[in-house]
Amino acid sequence: MTTADTQPRRTSPRVVLVHTATFRQARQLVPVLIPVAAVVGLDDGLLTVVVMAVVITALSLAGAVLSWWRFGYADGPTAVVVTRGLLARSVRTVPNDRIRGVEVETPPLHRLLGLVRVRIDAAAGSVGTNEEELVVDGVPRAEGDRLRARLLSRRPAGVPAPDGEPGGGTDGGAPPVEEELSRFQPRWLLYAPLVGSYLVVPLAAIGTLFRLVQELPDAVVPDFAGPEPSPPVLVAALVAAVPLLALTAVVGAAVVNWRYRLVRRGGSLVAVRGLLTRRHTELEVDRIRGGTLSEGLGMRWVRAARVNALVTGLGQANRRGQLLPLGPRAEALRLLGRLVEYPGPLTGHPPAALRRRLVRALAAGLLVTAAGVWAAAVLGWWWVPVAGVVLSVLGVPMGIGRFHALGHGAGPRSFSVRSGWLVREQAVLQRRAVVGWQVQQSVFQRRAGLATVVACVGAGSGGYAAVDMAAAEVPVFTAAASSGTWAGTLAPH
Repeated sequence: MTTADTQPRRTSPRVVLVHTATFRQARQLVPVLIPVAAVVGLDDGLLTVVVMAVVITALSLAGAVLSWWRFGYADGPTAVVVTRGLLARSVRTVPNDRIRGVEVETPPLHRLLGLVRVRIDAAAGSVGTNEEELVVDGVPRAEGDRLRARLLSRRPAGVPAPDGEPGGGTDGGAPPVEEELSRFQPRWLLYAPLVGSYLVVPLAAIGTLFRLVQELPDAVVPDFAGPEPSPPVLVAALVAAVPLLALTAVVGAAVVNWRYRLVRRGGSLVAVRGLLTRRHTELEVDRIRGGTLSEGLGMRWVRAARVNALVTGLGQANRRGQLLPLGPRAEALRLLGRLVEYPGPLTGHPPAALRRRLVRALAAGLLVTAAGVWAAAVLGWWWVPVAGVVLSVLGVPMGIGRFHALGHGAGPRSFSVRSGWLVREQAVLQRRAVVGWQVQQSVFQRRAGLATVVACVGAGSGGYAAVDMAAAEVPVFTAAASSGTWAGTLAPH
């Protein structure tokens, strides 16, 4: 017999307005309608733009209505079931014990209509390879909060929640105690121009704008034809673009991380952020197996870092498990220490690892230089050997930097590995997170007495490597970093 909790539910009909206004269902039809308009003989005047806008809006409305009508979800005592589709009906079921996190988003149009979007992060294997999340788009805020609290509790029907968790407590449902772990400070926005992900956003926006202008009819695009700019003008434009790019990176970081706050509420970590789109992400503490400390090349100059939690079964940790989007390195280390016990100082790798890093860093430059000598003698391309020499010179600090980034260490309850140059990442994991070890040793590593050890874990990217460590240290490190003992042989690579 079905209960009210297992009956299929529908999202709010107001979501039809959101999907129509954002052309969610009709976006993929725009590249098709443009050549169709050319085939039927429509010109490139303003009337064509108006007709296409009306057609696309009508198609968007029809698609939004059909999508809402055929979408349903049910959060039963053991699983979440989502059904969708008009001609091809799709039913996806995710067991409650596979749910790793829930994110509640409030984009601007949703906020205007009193709606939210709920993203349900599921463990790998519960859904398709590239579909680790379910999305219930367009429910009222109260329903979104109810769905989030119910899914994260994951208890059979009739079993009360213990004290300190949602729905628990002796006073009939008192909210759990909330402990603030971190709060974003406005001055941390000054780090944004040194973070590649914030710089990419304005560049991508400019590229999208140029592509949109190219798709518009010629009649509605202004003519910017004129004399070619002189080299001094181009240099001045590039110089002026640098502070503008930095400013847009700061603005982008502010929009994404506005009023960021991380708290521990009962058995969950709750992160809230966003100016235009407000995001409420909740992760279970019991499923966190460690964290990563990421430092880009520019961030290391100013001692800044980012922290991500590594949650069992949760993919895309850089987005879903982000706990400190940007901040001082000291604050990042403090927060990382709250996730997992720090194992202590890292052990450096032997000089043979430095030689391998230098050879790899210099190989490209030396190859271009050798090819450039021939190109300069035969074709007169003198700039090719110059470029090769520059690459070779730059390869020296790059190789040394990559070597100094290498390190590993093991403590009583955790272990750590570190590598990377452009983005240096240090992973600190609990020993119980390890499900296996993979030891790789190429012919050149074997001659140098080195090996690469990969800790296989069920969290984050699935594997974290200690690159080019001394082969003699492999059994000691793997045994110290495991819950039990480990014995094995080096696998050729």
